[in-house]
Amino acid sequence: MYSKLGTVIVIIAAIFPFAVVIASLAQSESALTAIVVTLIVAVFFVTLVIASRITLEPELETAAVPRAPQPPIEWGWDGINRQTDAAEGDGAESKAQN
Repeated sequence: MYSKLGTVIVIIAAIFPFAVVIASLAQSESALTAIVVTLIVAVFFVTLVIASRITLEPELETAAVPRAPQPPIEWGWDGINRQTDAAEGDGAESKAQN
């Protein structure tokens, strides 16, 4: 499916800018700085390799049954939250006002 030569070329092309920066740092900065930058770049590429190997799959229970959306909240002119399914005679409005 994928060409091994193409994969090698892509990896070299991805590492090249970092290698140029590390080489220029090695000439102008101390050895400790070059080592620290090299370690940061190495951790970055190791993280990319690990992340490319991980495959996340959705859970079958939650993916098979989509949730119904919640009904919208209706706000009155006085700023009181009145639920859409509240009956007028059950006193829900008087509870919300208190």
